[in-house]
Amino acid sequence: MAAADPADKWWKRLRRNPKRSGEISQAAFLAKAWSLGFGVALPWGDSERYDFIVWAKDSRMFRVQVKATGRLHRRGYEVQAVHSTRGQGKKRYTPGEIDVLAAHVQPLDVWYLLPICAVGQAKSLRFYPDIRCRKPHWEQYREAWDLLRGVCPCVEDEAAGR
Repeated sequence: MAAADPADKWWKRLRRNPKRSGEISQAAFLAKAWSLGFGVALPWGDSERYDFIVWAKDSRMFRVQVKATGRLHRRGYEVQAVHSTRGQGKKRYTPGEIDVLAAHVQPLDVWYLLPICAVGQAKSLRFYPDIRCRKPHWEQYREAWDLLRGVCPCVEDEAAGR
């Protein structure tokens, strides 16, 4: 498996372009999910709200949207949990569109896998993977790859009819 040195200048240059930065994180997600034994499929084209369909053996399939972040903002790495719509501005992802939001903190190669039901009304999410903070709101979802094995609160809520 090929790997890039994050200190190389070409890597930093590519991360400045948001589209390229997203593509880097999508490739990293594909490699990580596959290496963990998940099945991974990509939808045809780029018209869907999700980037991947992921499943584990004897588990349901999950629609995953990958978001990349690489810049510090107020000591944390920020991800926008929104998508753009023509003429309607930015809208939050809904459980009807995706199941899991996978946020990739590129400089540290850290993943946060959040069920969309946990995101709620938030449009912006901030992660603090390299510092201690008083209220580590999203830390329970850090490297939470088991969500993709069917251990997802949204799935349990659906099964219970909530």
